[in-house]
Amino acid sequence: MIEYIAAAVAGIAIGVSIGSWLIKRNVARIENISAMVDEIRSKLEPDRGSVAQKKKEVFQKMGPKTFYYLDESQVKDLYPQVFQELEPKRIETRESKETKKGIAAKLRLIEPKYESGRAEEKTKIYDVEQTPPMMYNRVEQYLLEKDRMTFGVEEFEFDKSSIDEFKSMCEQMQSKFNFNIPKDLQANFVSDKMREFTLQRVKELSGSTGYVAIQTEFSIIDIPDDAYILSFVHPLNEYLPKEDKKVRIRATCAKECMTSSGVSTFKKDKSVKITCLGKVVSWDNEDKILEITPIAIY
Repeated sequence: MIEYIAAAVAGIAIGVSIGSWLIKRNVARIENISAMVDEIRSKLEPDRGSVAQKKKEVFQKMGPKTFYYLDESQVKDLYPQVFQELEPKRIETRESKETKKGIAAKLRLIEPKYESGRAEEKTKIYDVEQTPPMMYNRVEQYLLEKDRMTFGVEEFEFDKSSIDEFKSMCEQMQSKFNFNIPKDLQANFVSDKMREFTLQRVKELSGSTGYVAIQTEFSIIDIPDDAYILSFVHPLNEYLPKEDKKVRIRATCAKECMTSSGVSTFKKDKSVKITCLGKVVSWDNEDKILEITPIAIY
C-alpha cells in the first residue's frame, strides 16, 4: 500500500514538474512573441520626412519656369517684406583702357622707342527692372533657404518594408515557436495601424499653416466666371472607411492671374501635373478640404 502511495506521490511530483516546465516554456514563448510584436509596432511608424526631403531636393533642382499662374499682387506684397534693402534703379559701369603712341629712332644697331599714353573711359548705364517673375524667383529662393515652405502635404507615406517584415515575423513565430497568428488577425493588425497613421495624417493636415510647395497632379473641377478651381484627392483616402468624406486639397486661382500658357492648359475636367507654391487659407473640417491660395503655378 505504501508503495502505491509513494508511486502516486512521485507521479504527482513529476506531473507538477512537467506542468511547471510547460508553463515556464509558454511564458518564455509569450514574452518572446510580445517583444517581437513591440519591435514590429515600432517599425511600422511612418517616416514622412524622407518624402518631404526628396520633394524639396526636386524643387531645388528645377530650372527655368513656364508660369501657368502668377499672382503679381501677392509677389509685390511679399517682395519688400523679404528684401528690405533699397533696390538700385540704375546701374552705371565704367570701362577704362590706355592707348599708347610711340616714336622710334634708328641709330645704327640701337633702336630706342619713345611712347606716351593716355586713358580713355567709357560709361555704360543700365536701367534695372525687377519683373514679377524675377521678384517671384527671389521670394521663392528666400522661403526655400529660410525653411519657410512645407513640402509633402500631398503625400501619405508609410513603410511598406516594415509591413513585409511584420508578415515575415509572423512566419518566424510559426516556424520557431509553433505559434500561428491567423491571417485575419494579421490583416486586422495592419489595417488598424494604417487607420491610426491615416487619422494622424488628417490631424496634421488640419493643422497646416504658412506656405506649402505642392508637386502633384490636380484636376480642374470647375471654371466659374472669375476663377479656376483645382482639386487633388489625397492618397490617404484609401485607408479611410468608404463612408467618410474624401480628404482633398483645393486651390482657387483668380482668372486675372492666369498666363496665356495657363489658359491654354487648364481645361475643365482635365488633369495637369503642376508645381504650386501657395499659402494655406483654411481647413474645412466638415468637408475635409485643405484650401490653398496659389502664388505661382508652373
